[in-house]
Amino acid sequence: MKEGKTYQFGNYSSQMFANVYLNELDQYIKHKLKIKWLFRYMDDVIILVKTKKEAKEALEKIKFFLKENLELKLNNKTQIFKNKQGVNFCGYKINEYRLKIRDKGKRKLKKKVKVLKKKIKQGEITSKEAKKYLAGHMGYIKIADTFNLEKKLFYKI
Repeated sequence: MKEGKTYQFGNYSSQMFANVYLNELDQYIKHKLKIKWLFRYMDDVIILVKTKKEAKEALEKIKFFLKENLELKLNNKTQIFKNKQGVNFCGYKINEYRLKIRDKGKRKLKKKVKVLKKKIKQGEITSKEAKKYLAGHMGYIKIADTFNLEKKLFYKI
């Protein structure tokens, strides 16, 4: 958005506006730059290209497009990573071989499970209620490489 103006919206409206406003960027990357692999959630974007040279060229073109067309600039977190190095995106650590949950997410989940187990033991909630509470978390971890984490959290005797 233009400098000098402040806009504050609720969480869902911010997501919607990010999707609408950045759709032009998505179209530019896909159709003009011909980049096949683009992933975006709100203002977090990952593009996959074959070489470092391609990545640098795309990054420069994207910076220019954002400045000229959307009056935006990339923040200082913008980086180019090797596939093996991996990248943090939407709570996951993604590399060329795996999709893992970030350590911060694991700690949060472990803490939540510990609290729920305690509440079950104290009779404050049932295991069925705890399962409902964890349903969203379980969906989040199911798509990642989490066999050992699940075993550690849920199958201890």
